[in-house]
Amino acid sequence: MLGKSTSFHPSARELEDKQWQIFSDILKAIPEAKRKLTLENGKAYLNRLASALDEGLAAGRSDNTNGLKKAVAEWVSNSEGRIHKNSKSSRGFHNIVTACLLAPPRYDVSDSTTLRKLRDHDEVIRPSVSEYPPFLYKDFTIDPDNLIDGLFESELLFKAAKHILIGPSSADSLESSNHSTRLGNAAPNNMNEVTLPFMAYVCAQVRFALSSDETFGNNSGRCFDIYNFYCNILKTLHEEELADDVEVLRSRWNETIFGGAGGDEPEEESGTLSHMYVQVLFRH
Repeated sequence: MLGKSTSFHPSARELEDKQWQIFSDILKAIPEAKRKLTLENGKAYLNRLASALDEGLAAGRSDNTNGLKKAVAEWVSNSEGRIHKNSKSSRGFHNIVTACLLAPPRYDVSDSTTLRKLRDHDEVIRPSVSEYPPFLYKDFTIDPDNLIDGLFESELLFKAAKHILIGPSSADSLESSNHSTRLGNAAPNNMNEVTLPFMAYVCAQVRFALSSDETFGNNSGRCFDIYNFYCNILKTLHEEELADDVEVLRSRWNETIFGGAGGDEPEEESGTLSHMYVQVLFRH
């Protein structure tokens, strides 16, 4: 059940409902957008809006990747190995600390031959996107007889989620703080709970930060297929048989990040400031 190799593909109806929800959220964030879209130059406005959203998404991903590159290095460094914050060449299977976090249970990274093959991206033993490594698990421990236990509950994931949604300083402690939540990155966007795609996104970002890959790959060349890794995790989170477990898991993420299942309502000033910013951006 866990880690099946197929990717998550929503039905046409599910995709349509999701797109409508996204469009509705955009209209809420930019109140004047509905009116401008009906004007004669509505298509030109739509193109500018789409371009701005694409640029924002790309910038956000880049900020997350660069920020977590340094943060994850600090979080996982220990007496067995130090991770350079500004370099990726000593990560992945080039460092015993990150190797232990990335290697699925069937690999013995204490064996020099196995570790060398993993470093050389040997296709015979290359980890599959459907094999879930220790960094995804609570205390980095996998119970082979109960693979769901602790999955997607590692401290690394929670810290990365807080780093992204609240801010870098909030990730130093996993103790919930409603005050810091209101002042964080999530508040201006009225975010007070996590979604399943966000959870999968955090997993992919942490996996990339631990690896020696310099760019996001799709299994071409020597890069890990981070895109299908994300899709595989998303599929697992959408499995009907795991729905109850996933809902409990999502509640734990919300509790850790926002201080409760749903968190506090954002302060009005934050929401207004966010709307003002967007209005100025698309005023012309």
